[in-house]
Parts: sequence; C-alpha cells; structure tokens
Amino acid sequence: MIHLVKKIENIESLKICLLFNSGEYRIINFTEKLKDWAKSDNSKYRDLMNPDYFKTVQMNDELETIYWENGIDFCPDTLYAWSEPIKSTNPKKVSHNQHI
Repeated sequence: MIHLVKKIENIESLKICLLFNSGEYRIINFTEKLKDWAKSDNSKYRDLMNPDYFKTVQMNDELETIYWENGIDFCPDTLYAWSEPIKSTNPKKVSHNQHI
C-alpha cells in the first residue's frame, strides 16, 4: 500500500500527528533524527529544531505529504515508516509524554 498524508492533526514540540489514507492516526517523533541531521551549521534541518519554526509545517495537498517553507519535505511512505500508531482516541490530545 502506498501511504499518503491526508491531514496534519496535531503538532507538539518535535512531534507531529498525521492522518494517513489508511484511516490511521500516527505520530512521528522527529527529535533524534533532527539532532543527527542538524549537526552541520548550514543544515536546513537546524531550522526544524526551533519549536516555533517546526510548528509552521504545512500540507502539500497535491503530493499528499508535509513540508516546511525552507524546502524540507518527506516522502509520505517514509513518514508512515517512521511513525507509530497513537493509543489515544483523541489525536488532538497527544501529549509529549505519551508512550507510543
């Protein structure tokens, strides 16, 4: 199955909860990936380490994925692979400390 992002449901710190075309709400914690990718001084990923900038994530409805204005985007299948299903019945209330 090809996974596509249908909606950004919630954004907290370096976590994003997404609704996929499978009907699943899944959460992605970008913390470790961004720490690794942002090591270089000229890395665009450093922008995403700023929580205020991270929250500017947007939907690309045409490609059915997410992106930031600095040009960073991700393949929706990759986002799905990095994500975990949420245990909450209310995806808008996913907390920073939720165990997934």
